[in-house]
Amino acid sequence: MRFGKGLGLIFRFIYGYLIGYIFVAVIYIAVAITVILFDPEAFSIFIITYIKTPEYNKLKISLLGHVLMVLCGMVEWMKCKNEIKRKKKKRRKQIYE
Repeated sequence: MRFGKGLGLIFRFIYGYLIGYIFVAVIYIAVAITVILFDPEAFSIFIITYIKTPEYNKLKISLLGHVLMVLCGMVEWMKCKNEIKRKKKKRRKQIYE
């Protein structure tokens, strides 16, 4: 039974990470369209970095973007952990009543 709870927590973390990934991907696509249309100079927003050199142009997710995705995963993980605690308390109350 313990394996199932641990696996559920891992899946919930992955679910939250993917939510964060989708959020960052939407911003990434918006910035990519802007770069294609306007061809700006190199810039950096907190989540996305655009590097422009004579050899190449590069658009990448910054470290803060990855931290945001992990943070979303941790939030979902904590939600799942709290749900497990609430269910456990609810079962205890039903047994004693």
